[in-house]
Amino acid sequence: MRFMETPNWKPGYLNVVPRHTDIRVRCKACGEEREFDRDRLPSALRHGLIETVEARLKCSSRGAKAAKLLFGSYIV
Repeated sequence: MRFMETPNWKPGYLNVVPRHTDIRVRCKACGEEREFDRDRLPSALRHGLIETVEARLKCSSRGAKAAKLLFGSYIV
């Protein structure tokens, strides 16, 4: 399977992203990408601005706070 990002889509707030939309997070510092589980966020951030959520995410490999949320779906 391959992740296909929805181009030029900026939902604004995380809570308006439909549940059927897959989310990945990319570290802009090292390029590592992985799935993003919105249910693991603290409840205060589940309704936050995408930019606020991205600013709080920290890369598990490098420790950088340079995250970018990607919205799309998996294709076969």
